[in-house]
Amino acid sequence: MRPVLSLVLVALLLPGLPALAADPARGEARAAACAACHGRDGIGVSDEFPNLAGQKAAYIARQLRAFRDGTRRNATMEPMAKTLSDADIEDLAAWFASLPPCPEKQASPSRPAGTDEGMTTPKTAFTQPVFVSMKKDGTLWRFPDQARWQAGPTTLYDAVTPDGRIVATTIPSRHQVAILDAQTGKRLAVLDVGKDPKGVKMTPDGRFAWVSNQGSDNISVIDLEALKVVATIRTGKGPHNVRFTKDGGTAYVTLQGGEGLGVIDVAARRQVRVIPVPGITGPHNLDLSPDEGTAWVRDFVNNVAVVDLKQGRVRKVIKVGNGHGGIDVSPDGRRVATASIGSDFVTLIDPATFETREVRVGKGPHGIRFSVDGKWLYVTVTGENRVAVIDPERAAVAGRIPVDAFPFWIALSGNP
Repeated sequence: MRPVLSLVLVALLLPGLPALAADPARGEARAAACAACHGRDGIGVSDEFPNLAGQKAAYIARQLRAFRDGTRRNATMEPMAKTLSDADIEDLAAWFASLPPCPEKQASPSRPAGTDEGMTTPKTAFTQPVFVSMKKDGTLWRFPDQARWQAGPTTLYDAVTPDGRIVATTIPSRHQVAILDAQTGKRLAVLDVGKDPKGVKMTPDGRFAWVSNQGSDNISVIDLEALKVVATIRTGKGPHNVRFTKDGGTAYVTLQGGEGLGVIDVAARRQVRVIPVPGITGPHNLDLSPDEGTAWVRDFVNNVAVVDLKQGRVRKVIKVGNGHGGIDVSPDGRRVATASIGSDFVTLIDPATFETREVRVGKGPHGIRFSVDGKWLYVTVTGENRVAVIDPERAAVAGRIPVDAFPFWIALSGNP
C-alpha cells in the first residue's frame, strides 16, 4: 500500500485525527477575528473571556466543534464557529496551543508600515465631541480634548443622546450599563440589565436608551430621566444592536443568532416580525440609508447585506474584510463604511454601484462613524491602540491618535 494512501485510510478510520497536519501559521491568520474577545496574544481582554493561550489543542478543537454543531450554545461563538471547516478548527487550536500562557508585556505597537511618522490629525477633524469606549480598562474617552472617564471594569458599545447631554456604555462583564454626564464625565447611574449586553442606542427623542442583551434574548429600555429600567422587550435569538427610524416609530435589531433583522414596534415595545437576511452569517451591526428604505447589515464574518426593507429581501451581499465590525452610512448618504477586526483595512462602499475601496488603517479596525458633515470618518484600531481619522473623499488616512486599552466603539450625537 502506498504511504500517502495509508495515511488517508488511517485518518478515515480515526475521526479525531485530521487528514492533514494542523498549521499554526494558518491558525494565526484565522485568529485575528478572535482578538476582540480573546486578545491577540490569546489572553482574554477581560474576565468574561477565557484565556486560550497555552490551552490544549484537543480541548480547543472540541469546544469549537461543539459551538459549530450547536451542542454548546453561545450567541457569539455559534455564528463564528459555523464558518469553520475541520481544518480551520485544527489550525486555530494549534495556534492558541502554541502561545505562552503568560506572555511578557509587549511594547506599544509601532505605526503601520508605510505611514507618515509625523502625521498630525487635522484640527478640523473634530467639530463636535466624539466618544470612544476603551474595552480593556473600562473608560470612555472624549475627543478632541481626550478627557478620560471611568465607566466600569470593561466597556463595549457606547451611545450619546441627540442633544449631547448623556452618554451610555455597556459593561458586559457585569451585565450592566453605565450612564454618564457627557459634559463632566460624572457617573449618573450604573444599572443592571439583561445578560451579556452589547449595543446601546438612544431613542430619537433622547428619552430612552435601548440595550441589546445578547445572552438573554431581550432589550432593556432605560428611562434616562428616572435612571431606571422601565421595560424589557423579548426578541429573537442573540440581539446585538439596534437602529431607530428618524420618527422613533420603528426599531430594527440585528439577531446574531441567525434569524435576520427583528422589526420592533417602539410604541408597543414588541417585536412584530423578522426579515430574513440570507447569505450572511450572524447579523452583527447595522445602519439605515437616509430614506430608511435600505438596511446595511454587517455580519460576524466578512459580509455586508444590502436589505430592501419595503420588500423584505436582500438585494446584494458584498464581501468585505475578515471578522466582525461596525458599519455606518454617512448622513448625506453618499458613502457606506465598514470595519473588519480580522483585517487591517476598512471598506468604503458606493451605495449606488456597490463598488468598494479599501483604506488601510492598521490591525483590527472595529468601531466606525462618519462626522455629521460626512467629511471625516473615525475608526478604532484595536490591534494598535489608535483612533484613525480618514478623509473619505481621498480614501486615505489623515491622522492617527494614540490611545490605549483596546479602543472599541465610537459615538457622536447627530449620527446614530
